[in-house]
Formats: sequence, C-alpha cells, structure tokens
Amino acid sequence: MKDLKKLFYPESIAIVGATESKLKWGSFVTTNILDGGFKGPVYPIAQGRETVYGIKAYRTVSDVPGKIDLVYIATPASTVMGILRECVEKDIHNVVIISSGFSEVGGEGKKIEDEMADFAVKNGINVVGPNTMGMSNLNWFLHGTGAHPRPKPGGISIIAQSGNVGNQIMLWAELEGFGINKFVGSGNEAVLKVEDYLAYFNDDDDTTVILMYLEGVDDGRKFLDIAKNASLKKPVIALKAGRTAGGSRAAASHTGAMAGSFQIFESVMRQTGIMMAMNPTELLELSAAFDCYPLPKGNRVGIVTLGGGWGVITADECEERGLVLPPLPDEIRSKLDKKLPPFWSRANPVDMVGQPDVELFKETVELMVSSDAFDAIIVLGLVGASRFGIRPMQAANRLGYIPDEEIRTIEAGSSFFEKLFLDAILTMMNKYEKPIYPVSLASFPNDDIMYTKEGSRYKIIVYKTPEMAVLCLSKQQLYSKYLRLRWDE
Repeated sequence: MKDLKKLFYPESIAIVGATESKLKWGSFVTTNILDGGFKGPVYPIAQGRETVYGIKAYRTVSDVPGKIDLVYIATPASTVMGILRECVEKDIHNVVIISSGFSEVGGEGKKIEDEMADFAVKNGINVVGPNTMGMSNLNWFLHGTGAHPRPKPGGISIIAQSGNVGNQIMLWAELEGFGINKFVGSGNEAVLKVEDYLAYFNDDDDTTVILMYLEGVDDGRKFLDIAKNASLKKPVIALKAGRTAGGSRAAASHTGAMAGSFQIFESVMRQTGIMMAMNPTELLELSAAFDCYPLPKGNRVGIVTLGGGWGVITADECEERGLVLPPLPDEIRSKLDKKLPPFWSRANPVDMVGQPDVELFKETVELMVSSDAFDAIIVLGLVGASRFGIRPMQAANRLGYIPDEEIRTIEAGSSFFEKLFLDAILTMMNKYEKPIYPVSLASFPNDDIMYTKEGSRYKIIVYKTPEMAVLCLSKQQLYSKYLRLRWDE
C-alpha cells in the first residue's frame, strides 16, 4: 500500500499557480486553503508577485526556504513536468495536479500524462489527478478543492472520479448536517488509483464509512482484492456511473475512464460486500446511515406509527426490500392494550391512532426495541407532529386571539418534547444496540435532520420519507448479513 499519510496530513503546503485573479483555479484553491484555517505554513508560488492574498510569494518551489509536504499545481499541463523535477530536488513526495489538458483530451495530452506518470512513479511521488478538483481533510483543517463546500467534520470519507459530483455531495452534506472526514477527486488517476485511496481510507482511523463515485476501474483484480478487505473493516458505499451506453461514452470523454459492463460491476460489488447506491442522494443518505446507526442483526422490523396509512406504506416498502414484519408478540400486545384505545391495531405496525403523546411513544418504542422479535424499529410521525397542532394556534394568533408570548411558549415547548423523544431514542440504541429510524411527519427545507448527543456512540437521522428510511435499513441489513457470512467462512 502506498504511504499517503503526508498527502492527507501535510504539515506545509505550496500552491503553484497561486493568484488573486478571481476566476482562476489558482485563486479558488488558495482562498479555500487559507479560509479553511489550515494550521501549517502555506507558500504561494507565483512569478512576478511579492504576495498573494497577503502571504509572501515565491517564484518557484525551489525558492521556498522551508520543508514542503504537499504541492498543489494549478498551471498549464505543459509546465507540470518542470515542477515535478523541482519537487524531486526538494524531496517532495505528494502532489495534487488541478490542471487539465491531459489524457482526457487525448493526443498530446495523453503523452504528457504518460511521461508525468512514469516520472512520478520512478521518483516516489504520489500524484492526485491530474484534472482533479483537489482533496481535503476536514479534521486537519485542510480544504484543498476548487469548490468551497463547508460540511462539518465527521466520519465519511469520499473518493470521487468526478470532482464536481464529489463537491456537490459535500455541499449536500453541509446542507443536511452530515459529517465529512476526507475528500479526494481522483481525476485521471495517472498515478494514484481509486483502489489506492480505498486501501488508505480502510486503514485510516478517522474514517468510519467510505463513499465512492466511480466511472470505471482499470485494474479490476486489484480493486476486487482491496474492496473485499475494506468492506470487512468498515462500510463502503458506491455509486457507479456510466451504467448505460450513453453514460459510458460520457465517462470516456470526462476522465478517459472505460466504464465497462454495469451488470458485471454490480455482481462484483455483491461479492465484495460494497453497498450500491443508484443516485447521488442515495449515496449520501446511505453513507450517513452507516455512520450513525448500529447494524441490525437480522431483517425483522417493528413499526410504530402515529397514523395507520404511513404504517401501511412502510410495511409495503419493507417487504419489497426483503425486510419482514413479524407478528406483534402477545406480551407487547397485552401491555399496549392497557395504554391505547380499544380500537388500536393490535398488530405490527403498531398504530398509535393519532395520539402524539411523547411518553406513550417512548414506552411503546422501548417495548418493541427490547423484544427479541425485532432487529430494528421504524418510528413514524411523532417528530414533526407538533407542527400540525401549532398551525391552528398560529392562525388564531394572526387573527388576534392568542397573544404572541403564548405562541412562543407553545413553539418552544413542542421543540423541547421532540428533543426529549430523540434523546430517548439515542439512549435506547446505546442500550439495546439496535437501530431506531425516526421519520418526520412534517419536514421543511431548513430543518436539522441530524441529531447528536454528547456521550452517545450513535447519532440519529430524522428521515423525511419512510422509503428512504427503509432503503437505508435494508442496505444496513444486507451489509450485516454479508459480514456474518464472511466471518463464518
């Protein structure tokens, strides 16, 4: 395995092509690294300038007096070989080539890339790219990409064969509150391949889940061997683009990747234990679920729902994805008979018949999650239910019948009780080691969907739809089953 420690944890960085020209990549990367709060020295390399963004600039890498662990290159392809020779002279072994104009354009660009790759390999230089958006390590305060997303630090590390897709995923993570650890846009993969990053992230203690956007894999056997090892240690989620003939042609023109047969790729993924996503939204949602929840030990699901319709829809989703709904044990039924109206469902899903009572929900969920009959619980509708009760009062407030102070008190109280319920779910997950997936009855664009509490091993995602909660649970169950089969071999 290649040593990528200083690539992702550099003590010092140089940026070749650093500039204050606002629409150039040398500016995008420089401002991102500086604004991101990188703790070590940053050396702008810019001919003809004394400073770049207030920092002393140097004409060449060789002119920098201090040690450099990582070099970003954002100058034309024709200049790259000369810069790499300077890196060898200065004992630099990690380079990120933002520049395009290599194998993705064919012809002369491919010749330059081949020469660069041969030189880098012979001289022990780790090269990210070329034609890459860059790489970041959020735990290290290194934001080293052309785009400027700012997700919070977390456990999900991203390998993307498209920098644009990867950075869009990071932006979505920022908007949804999901935590990201590292990101690398692999670009043309002239030297470092997707399997090299996969192997590194597998051994990286800061990474808990590996997310991959793939267009093609050059060395299938090597990738297979590394992937099988990686998925035994931590979850790996992949989105394979180029599934169709048109997508394959687009992949070839984008990074020069040969997409290959999607059916073969999907079959290989099943063998390796890598979970497949079918679109970018699924990719991020699945990664977050694996980062937040304990794995279910089986496929038996208990459902607790505020209203019957949602329970029916969720039951359909579960069965269509290979999850089963066991009958409600007699012991649980008899206990709920004493707490619920006589017309409750008396079955799984447990229909709470529209009673948004936090304590009753907590007791019911604990009865379910503590039972040996269920491996996971889905809770529908309590989170968000208060909004339906508040809105009539807000209308009365606007009509002048309820004072503003009283409305503010009601709104604060509803948030407090939802927090109590989410705290209880975290407590139960830590106690019983089973996932509990809450689905909100009313979600709005600016809602926080990630809930955490200090001291908890797990986190909560408040899902906006039951189908996404079921999808994530089904993939976790498949991965759990895969691990049991592998360890029994």
